[in-house]
Amino acid sequence: MISDPDGLADATRALENAEVVGVDIETTSLSPRDGRIRLLQISTADETFVIDVFGVKDLSPLKEILEDGPVKVLQNAKFDYAFLCDEHGIRLSPLFDTMLAAQLLDGGARGASYSLEAIAERYLDEQVDKSIRKDDWSGDLSEAQLEYAARDAAILLPLRDRLQEELEKDELVRVAGIEFGAVGALSEMELAGVKLDVARWKELEKTVRERRDRAAEHLESFFPQPDGVLPLEGLGPRLNLNSPKQITDAFRSLGIELTDTKVWTLLKVDHPAAEALLKYRELQKKLGTYLETYPKFIHPKTGRIHANFLQCRVPTGRLACTNPNIQQIPHEDEFRRCFVAEEGNVLVIADYSQIELRILAEVSEDPAFVEAFQRGEDLHRLTAASMYGVPMEAVTKDQRSDAKRINFGLMYGRGAKSLSAQLGTDEDRGRQLIDEYFANYPMVQRFLQRTANRATRDRTLRTLSGRIRKFGNDPVSDDRGAMRREAMNYPIQGASADIAKLALGYVSDALDGHDARLINSIHDEFVVECREDLADEISEKTKTAMTRAGEDLLAKVPVEVEVVVSREWQK
Repeated sequence: MISDPDGLADATRALENAEVVGVDIETTSLSPRDGRIRLLQISTADETFVIDVFGVKDLSPLKEILEDGPVKVLQNAKFDYAFLCDEHGIRLSPLFDTMLAAQLLDGGARGASYSLEAIAERYLDEQVDKSIRKDDWSGDLSEAQLEYAARDAAILLPLRDRLQEELEKDELVRVAGIEFGAVGALSEMELAGVKLDVARWKELEKTVRERRDRAAEHLESFFPQPDGVLPLEGLGPRLNLNSPKQITDAFRSLGIELTDTKVWTLLKVDHPAAEALLKYRELQKKLGTYLETYPKFIHPKTGRIHANFLQCRVPTGRLACTNPNIQQIPHEDEFRRCFVAEEGNVLVIADYSQIELRILAEVSEDPAFVEAFQRGEDLHRLTAASMYGVPMEAVTKDQRSDAKRINFGLMYGRGAKSLSAQLGTDEDRGRQLIDEYFANYPMVQRFLQRTANRATRDRTLRTLSGRIRKFGNDPVSDDRGAMRREAMNYPIQGASADIAKLALGYVSDALDGHDARLINSIHDEFVVECREDLADEISEKTKTAMTRAGEDLLAKVPVEVEVVVSREWQK
């Protein structure tokens, strides 16, 4: 037990020659904005130091050990990193995260728990009692609390040995390094948060609510009034437009039988009421999911939104985001421009150009695809020209838009049915467009079919970095069609996730020492906030770091990054 500076000095000397240490913290809250670190536990193979941070106060003697030196083994390292960085300016490195390692080994399996208790039981056959976790850590600590804290750190070392062995056996060491390298960037990105212009957001909420109400009136106008009921102004909609049964009954009154009220079903209905319903739903979602809720997430101390990014919750490896999801803001400018830089700052918005199509070119080795990117051509325009038999300069906006949907749709395993619905054409035409597409890019077709067949046969797939997807006992794996669709896309979207996570680490390193910070990552797009006079320098550093990440995995196809500088978040 270390409770004063002298004891910390002794512990520091004892830790100097360690190669691997277990690290854990106990805090008074789940957020560094609302609480503090009470205990810092550091474990070696021989002993565990439990440091009372309230008593020691200054952790700077440990800074060199925690920022360099031994490998730090943590469970959910992003949490510990945030507290140590925010409260003591310590940036943990290098890391081994037992939670991320276990998630990688499961290869996208759904439903497993990745708590320390669950992982220790699976890999060490040991029971970890976490009941004390809910105790009050802000006052005097009991012997049981101290023992609990020490055990949490000590168990990380044998757990790391076991997980490392499994990572090596499954050839996942490289992708684990990518994941561990992104932890610090993500933690600091969450700490930085994003700025929402609340006044502008509230004005947009008012505008969208008016649009929603007009859309509801327009939708109701298609349905006959019930017998004996007079429309009374100001009483709102007659129908519950969010009730599938009432919507189905209303369409039946028009002579239209709906099997369900899902988007793909409504897209195939040749009646303006279907389009009106989709428009109403879109506006209702914008209100309920975004406009009415996001201001509630602004933290009173910082005036910013601090979302939670999840690294390995999605089978492809893509980041997920919660509380709130700032990756899925509606793409319209009127929404994005509400996210702004602080006074005196600007946003550097950097976006990979068609990264998933570049990956498809790389993995399929289709010469037309590869050469188009090597020549710097617009692939969507080239595809449209080939499919419609016109010169590239004669391709219309609609033709390019169709080609873009096909380029991305087939990569996601879409068939003629869903593609035709998206294009607003019949299924025969959709099938014809797919045939023409694959006639122009035969190696793309072979790659997609070969990948789907491999998943069906071997039940595993890998990305360019080695990230694995294991198809087992889950809903996708039980549905052959769904599994084949996911299989076609997995090596592409998974490699895109690998590149993005490499870029997180590289961009974070490039910004170190500058008045600049990552504030958002939207799959293949990164948003950096920096001082206005640094915009040109930060733009170049961000672009270089992202290009380097792409080039780490793509050998045949060039990587392009587009950068925009603005006070507001925009494309």
